[in-house]
Amino acid sequence: MYNNTKDKLNGYPSPLATNEEKADVKYGLDYFKAMYYEYSKNSDVYYRDTKIRYSRNRAYSEGSQDIGKYKDLLDVKGDTSYLNIDFTPVSIIPKFVDVIVNGMVNQEYDVKAKAIDPVAANKRMEKKKKMYGSMLTKDFLENLEDETNMSLAPKDFVAENAEEIDMFMTLNYKQNVEIALEKAIDYTLDINDYEEVKRLMIRDLIVLGLCSAKVDLSPSRGVLIRHVDPANLITSYSSKPDYKNVRHAGEIYSMTIADLKQQAGDQFSEDDYQNIAKEYAGKNNNPMTYGDRAYYDNGNETYDYDRFSVNVLDAEFITSHSLNYEKKGNKFGGFSVNKKASNYKAPKKSKTKRESIGSSVKVVYTGKYIINTDYIFNYSMMQDMPRPKSNLSETNLSYIIYQPNLYKMKSKSLVDRMIPFADQIQLAHLKIQHVLAKARPKGAAFEVGSLENVSKGDGGTFTPLELQEIYDQTGNIYYRRIDDEGNMTGAVPIAELENGIGRDFGTLIGVYNHNLQMIRDVTGVNEARDASKPSSEALVGVQKLALLASNNATRDINDAYLSVTRSLSQSISIRMQDLVNFKNLHGMYVNVIGDTAMHSIDMMKKLSIHEFGITLEVAPNEEEKQMMEQNIQVSLAQKELRLEDAIMIRSIRNVKMANQMLILRRTKYQKDQQAMAQQASQQNAMLQQQSAQQAAQLKQQEMQAEVQVEQARIQAKSQAEMQLRQLEFQLKEQFEQSQHQRRLREIELGNLGKEGTASIQGEVRKAVQKESAMNQSQMIEQRKDRRGPLGEQQNVTQ
Repeated sequence: MYNNTKDKLNGYPSPLATNEEKADVKYGLDYFKAMYYEYSKNSDVYYRDTKIRYSRNRAYSEGSQDIGKYKDLLDVKGDTSYLNIDFTPVSIIPKFVDVIVNGMVNQEYDVKAKAIDPVAANKRMEKKKKMYGSMLTKDFLENLEDETNMSLAPKDFVAENAEEIDMFMTLNYKQNVEIALEKAIDYTLDINDYEEVKRLMIRDLIVLGLCSAKVDLSPSRGVLIRHVDPANLITSYSSKPDYKNVRHAGEIYSMTIADLKQQAGDQFSEDDYQNIAKEYAGKNNNPMTYGDRAYYDNGNETYDYDRFSVNVLDAEFITSHSLNYEKKGNKFGGFSVNKKASNYKAPKKSKTKRESIGSSVKVVYTGKYIINTDYIFNYSMMQDMPRPKSNLSETNLSYIIYQPNLYKMKSKSLVDRMIPFADQIQLAHLKIQHVLAKARPKGAAFEVGSLENVSKGDGGTFTPLELQEIYDQTGNIYYRRIDDEGNMTGAVPIAELENGIGRDFGTLIGVYNHNLQMIRDVTGVNEARDASKPSSEALVGVQKLALLASNNATRDINDAYLSVTRSLSQSISIRMQDLVNFKNLHGMYVNVIGDTAMHSIDMMKKLSIHEFGITLEVAPNEEEKQMMEQNIQVSLAQKELRLEDAIMIRSIRNVKMANQMLILRRTKYQKDQQAMAQQASQQNAMLQQQSAQQAAQLKQQEMQAEVQVEQARIQAKSQAEMQLRQLEFQLKEQFEQSQHQRRLREIELGNLGKEGTASIQGEVRKAVQKESAMNQSQMIEQRKDRRGPLGEQQNVTQ
């Protein structure tokens, strides 16, 4: 049982208390009371001043700061309706805050997990040795392949030198467990909407100079990441910006008594809840009076004070925990080891040999304290405390905090630096409004004596108002130079009055611009970054240098949120191994990252063999990208780099590794070009030798062809002559045969002609004889006068 009358250390319960005493609720109550007392009343830690400063800075960052101070500076009291001034604050600081926040939120990075335990290191070394072996045997296997026509060379990547092996191991080699953990971390960040958490933390760093987050492991929802408002954060003193050496941390938030009943349950009685309500009556906008009788709402027992809001300190602290064991011998010569209480003492008289074995580890106790009461709930030693594999006696709090430029628990944020100049800008703006409101239009002063009794020329006179009207319409003026007594006067009848805004307006604009430039100077956010129009005379290179200088000015904020992200990822990697204990969570992650990847994480928990180093591979900024692209373009233009090599180099986020890869690929390409040139030279020499040999062979073949052609010509000539003779003989023989046949035909035709002639002559002779006989017969008939003349008779006959 814990006794709170023991000696305390700076108001906190003794860290030398026993394990049983630390586990007592009273120990936790004393500890959390001391935390809240230090937060609310102890001025050494500046919590009260810090909270006021946080509230002021947030008001300025939203452009909603109190305007009372400006009225006091302008000495404005009472009714301000006649001032005609708009006191709405000028949103100068919100603009600068938004510019920086949006620029950092858009920064890209990848979470990289690398196993750093001996087992993973041995696997990595084995892979490296294997690659060396493949590199050394590459030529031998290729030659052996050519000789045997068998596939012997490895099909995967084979390096050509040690630099390529180192580059491959850095950029491409990943063990299964590393890939699985990276997927799990990315998924955990995604389901916790880390983009919004990141935006809130970056804004806190700019506005307050501090950011914080908390990592929890929920049996139903898995690893949870939550933004913690620095205004509600309580920590012990820290000398490190990452708060790694704090003893405790917690946060204050409000909840209703109804929510308190859900979380505390049976840890409090209804009388306890009534006592809590009594303490908070009239506070936190709670009513002063309430009923203490229960009524039923939808079947649930309800009290009036269930709607009361109470303040709760959700906190945790690190303390030592003793592990005591006793090594006890037995009668068989062996021994047994048994766990003992922290206050255990071995008996002075023992029949067996006893030896005390003890060690101490760090543990975390967590609980929730209802402020300004004596009630605490959910107090216990934290389950599944994150412990690195390399040092299981160490553990960390769930809170991850970072405060750059920390000195004695104080630091100035960018908004703190801007506030004095923003106030001056606001005052200048108000005075500019005042000057504009009191500005008068351009006018004129009239000397009435010179304008009275001015003659019209027709016996009448002008009035001064008529002369003013003439002047306004025509610009001409009629006046008298003689007064009523007849004396000459030198008075000017009309004098122009400039009036207008006057010189004060330009002076106030100068004050405004001066303080705006001072804000740029103290924050480092210059015109090249704050979305202002750059100077038309500024060179592009000058603008880029200005942007780079501005990025350097806010690099501490950028590094702070990257440090928190890296710590969160490290905490996730440790807690991921505890998911094996929760079946529902295990199945959820299996559905997202795959069964194989989750099995790798399961093996880490079961075997406890792997420990990881978490790094963030940040994408290069525009300046770095441009320099890298310029180097690539120069190499491509000089034909020192292949296009596919340039594409691969552009995909590397790490600028240093990308430059090394560029050098390596350029060197390799140059060697390839030299080898190709040497090979081309050898091929050219071989081609020339082959060409000479072919020319000699062609010459010899040409001579042989000429001899063969000559022989063929002679042979062809002799053959042609022989064929000619044969043809001549054949023709003669054919001619003689044709002559003989012709003579025979002539004889045959001659005989046939003679026979035909005789036949014809006989027929003619017969026809003549017949005609002669007819003629004689007609002549005889004529003589007998029987017929006419012979000619007529012939015609009639015909």
